[in-house]
Amino acid sequence: MSATIVADGAELVSLRDARGFEFLWQAGPAWRRHSPVLFPIVGRLKGDQLRHRGQTYPMTQHGFARDKPFVWAERGPRSCTLVLTDDAETRTHY
Repeated sequence: MSATIVADGAELVSLRDARGFEFLWQAGPAWRRHSPVLFPIVGRLKGDQLRHRGQTYPMTQHGFARDKPFVWAERGPRSCTLVLTDDAETRTHY
């Protein structure tokens, strides 16, 4: 198996077996993504807003992680770790 992952959104964009068979959608005009990380929600909230303890926070469909840059923490032959660190923009959502 071989995997290709991009740091933008920590998205798995290719997963192939030893024969080269591709398991993932390879993007196209109908949908440009492959396998996005949906965090902190999957789906859509009413009014695209999260309400918690009297506060209202903006939260777009499927959250924000898929549109944020991740940092490579580890890369190995069998696994990898990418990290999303909070920043001023992500803190507006919670």
